[in-house]
Amino acid sequence: MPPRAALTVANGPDVEVLDPQITSTTAGGRIFSALFEGLTRLDPASLEVVPGLAESWLKEDPAGQVWTFTLRENLRWSDGSALTVQDVRDSWRRLALPATGADYAAWMTDVEIFVNEELRSVQVHFPAPQPLFDRMCAFHALAPIPAALRNAAPGSTPDPLPCSGPYQLEERRIRDRIRVVENPYSWREQKLGFASIDFLTLESQFTALNLFLSGDVWFTPNVPDLAIPALHRKHADAFQPQAQFATYFLRFQIQSGPFQDKDLRLALIHSLNREEVARYLGGGRPAANSLVPPFADGYPKVNGLEFDLGLAQAALARYQKRHPEGIPHLEYLYPSSDFNRKLAEILQQQWATHLGIQVALANQEAKTFFPAQRALEYQVSHSSWVGDYLDPLTFLENFLASSGNNRTGFSDPEYGKLLQWAADCGDPVLRLDLLAQAETLLLQQGIIMPLLLDVGQELVSPKLGGFTRNASGVIDWAALYPEVTTQ
Repeated sequence: MPPRAALTVANGPDVEVLDPQITSTTAGGRIFSALFEGLTRLDPASLEVVPGLAESWLKEDPAGQVWTFTLRENLRWSDGSALTVQDVRDSWRRLALPATGADYAAWMTDVEIFVNEELRSVQVHFPAPQPLFDRMCAFHALAPIPAALRNAAPGSTPDPLPCSGPYQLEERRIRDRIRVVENPYSWREQKLGFASIDFLTLESQFTALNLFLSGDVWFTPNVPDLAIPALHRKHADAFQPQAQFATYFLRFQIQSGPFQDKDLRLALIHSLNREEVARYLGGGRPAANSLVPPFADGYPKVNGLEFDLGLAQAALARYQKRHPEGIPHLEYLYPSSDFNRKLAEILQQQWATHLGIQVALANQEAKTFFPAQRALEYQVSHSSWVGDYLDPLTFLENFLASSGNNRTGFSDPEYGKLLQWAADCGDPVLRLDLLAQAETLLLQQGIIMPLLLDVGQELVSPKLGGFTRNASGVIDWAALYPEVTTQ
């Protein structure tokens, strides 16, 4: 075993690849927020946009179709080489390339980027308004990446990996840990509270909990539901659940296979009692009737398809009339974890009880599951989404035909028109109404099924100073420090 880092966290599943443009998991996001800085950042306390690599920015027109960012002076990568406006431009161009395979490629598709080295400026011209682009720039997919990574073979990590965040990569041990250490060229020029951090790869929440209780880790993002009552009683200082801008839901793959038939999707959706699922799973996660959590001010209430056995059986009867050969083999795919297994089992039980349909369960490690889901190699699958910024669009844009986060095969011109009209709309109230119409269309088509609203179940040691809980899971690793305690 290597010597312990100054701070150890139980990060969750292993990341697919150390590339912030490709990996879009929450566990990966925590690591990238230590290694790569965006042009902007989100303040963990307020979730407001604050300067990152850019010292200032300007929305050149009210709609947000043109933005200009001015980088700080003398920015450096962790190897001491200059971080320039060309790095920003070339990174964003790489993001849009189909060969990159980035889930967020649509953010930079058909975008014009102009740089001025003398002024340290990057100007972006979008084909349609992007009024929240400054907030989007805080997300790791838009962080500049070094030439060594831009030019690396797909799926590989250059050694060394130049970084721009408060930390740099020291070591990666597959299925074990990622260690980061202080970046001497970080623009922040501040002494870090922890000279090194270990992000442990842990699939089991029980293992993570035991490591926390033994004091070996000071942060774990999730806990087993069975442990929650005891944590409330005995560790209230460390365990303070908070509602998240995040949703658990099902995706149906409709490009091929049995769920091309809408009635089969509707049968499975109408037969699920979300309130019963929420009670069975516990953990304080409420049932979700919509994809977008209730965090966006002014967003109209949207209701998905309700639990109704009559409607479920009628949809199944219509399907069976068209398919007298019977119901084919059905399979539910989910990424390995204690919680995901328990969720899969209650879904399987309800489908069997309410419809008489047997759905097989298949689990995969996260690094295998997500590529399979992207490649549409599933029928119905587990999904969850944490909003990249506090706006309904961060959920809804995923289901555009052009989005790498779609992962369903769904393509509907009317859905695209609604999101386009919302983007072009200068009236904020009308914009939210158009987005709500788009969400209603998505839910009525049975492309996805919202299940649960997420609740942050972070365990944070009282010894860990500078940590701020928030609805988006934003962590500023540079702000953390060991809390001085008195005996």
